Amino acid sequence: MTQSLRKVFRGSDSRRKNSRIAPRLRPLRISAITWDSHPMPAIFPGEVSYITGAAAGIGRALASRLVEQGGLVVIADINGQGAAQFAAELNAKAGNGSVVAISVKADTTIWEEQLAGFHAATETFKRIDYVFANAGVAEHPWLQPFNASTASERPFVKPDLSTTEINLKGQLYTAALALQTFERQAPSSQSGFRGKLIMTSSVFGFFPSRAMPMYAASKAGVVNFVRSAAQYYADKQITVNTGQPSVFMNSVPGTNGIFVPVAPNLIDTTIAPDVLFVPFREQNLLSDINLVVDQFQKFWGDSTLNGQALAISQENVWAHPPDNYMLAENLPACDLISVEIFKLFGDSTP
Repeated sequence: MTQSLRKVFRGSDSRRKNSRIAPRLRPLRISAITWDSHPMPAIFPGEVSYITGAAAGIGRALASRLVEQGGLVVIADINGQGAAQFAAELNAKAGNGSVVAISVKADTTIWEEQLAGFHAATETFKRIDYVFANAGVAEHPWLQPFNASTASERPFVKPDLSTTEINLKGQLYTAALALQTFERQAPSSQSGFRGKLIMTSSVFGFFPSRAMPMYAASKAGVVNFVRSAAQYYADKQITVNTGQPSVFMNSVPGTNGIFVPVAPNLIDTTIAPDVLFVPFREQNLLSDINLVVDQFQKFWGDSTLNGQALAISQENVWAHPPDNYMLAENLPACDLISVEIFKLFGDSTP
């Protein structure tokens, strides 16, 4: 296996004593880490985070913890009013007229709106240290229930691709802006990184869903994008990772950035109606959102994790390994296609 491909197929992790030195990412054997006790480094004071889908759910919880740790946040959401209200709450809590948060209204599927959001972030805070590509939706049924006896009486139905538009296209727009923003700024004097891209996927990025095939496809796309992009950016002071939550529990802000669970309405997100989650509560199949945010935090600060997919399901956390089935047989062709494509586009990456 070539050195370049080892980085993406095995991931990387190291801890640096001097944070001003550009981070060196080295291979990681996933089985060697106990993920429930893996370090959770805090961000450095004043670091800036851009978060999509930040007016509710995981994005809101991430923003709250980041501000608690001394960070500055950009609350990006299609719900402009909700984003503005949340940013105002964070600023009021900070006190003394401090501006720790700004809001931008952005539909992640519209490039121009995302671009305007990134411009607003850099104009206000001068740089962006973290980008959380987090906005997403569940899949709505796009075909009628299977019934061969009546199928010929129904017209053909065009699929509703909004799930893939938001969960994949929107995420890739965010990623493209993040990576180009990081490229334009010098490595941080605190962390040594140009920036960190953290994408939200799902355990359905690994596992099939017979009720949500397009949702599973979009989330699998995010996982494979992360593993591929992480390989390319590993030597450029940029990390790319993903958090993979299952179904999670809603909560409200408590103290020290810790969220307190709310009952009976445990889901504070527009991804799906609350009634969907009633049986999950009854069978204790929900994950605490604090545990979800804990896994995202493992990518922060001076962590050099790269190309990782950290999954959360109920109280279980793990780094999901890449699929290496038949890898040895395909590796020469996989490596060569990257080399030849780089040549075509004038990229000197080996």
